Amino acid sequence: MSNVSRLAGVTDPLMLCVALSSLAMTPPPVVERRAAVVAQAAKLLDEAQVSYVYGGHQLGDSLACNHCNTCLESKAPAPAQRLQQCPDCNSCSLDCSHFTALVFAQAALPYPYLDTSLMLQLPAKALRRRYQLLDLGTELSRAAPGDLLVYAGHVVLLERLEGVSTGQGDWRGDVVHATGGREIKGPGQGIQRARFAELANFRGPLLRILRHADLSEADSPSPSPQPAPSGRVPLGRLRPVVRPSPAP
Repeated sequence: MSNVSRLAGVTDPLMLCVALSSLAMTPPPVVERRAAVVAQAAKLLDEAQVSYVYGGHQLGDSLACNHCNTCLESKAPAPAQRLQQCPDCNSCSLDCSHFTALVFAQAALPYPYLDTSLMLQLPAKALRRRYQLLDLGTELSRAAPGDLLVYAGHVVLLERLEGVSTGQGDWRGDVVHATGGREIKGPGQGIQRARFAELANFRGPLLRILRHADLSEADSPSPSPQPAPSGRVPLGRLRPVVRPSPAP
């Protein structure tokens, strides 16, 4: 039923105010929340020239991002030494788990940060209670856009899913993630999209599929999360560096 239909028979001014207030507080449908999550991931991919750095935890302003990218390009430190040799990257860089946390935060989903090791180690009840995450196991037929696919030491956000019912390995799709892998050509390109990826073995075997409770029909909307050991991801600015438009 549309919002207009709900209000069609309301004539009393007081009741109309109550009805309007109720509609304002009604959360958007799950499909809209899923679309918002996927859109935020794509927005960061398109607009944020942020580098992948293990331990990177926030999206800074343009100056911080440029300093980090310049340092990484000039010093080319080993992956484990990037934050130590390029301290500006503490103000603007992301790793895979902080990227997914940032996407959820920008899409207005309650989500205390947790790293990939906790994503894999915590039992399903703890994930639900403390982090608003539902454990879907590893069966890709249950996955949907906006879900997290967790591998050993890596997590990606599912953007699109394609597959047939002949087996787990036949499921392919598009994912967006923060990565320092082979597809990276240089600093500032830490957010990437992998198209038509073999999801069951994207970074080794798929170990867990996690869904935010607000993206589940049965569990939405979710209550406010309980405090977790790690804090929220500092959001910084959404557009640290905007890629220039191509010349006409």
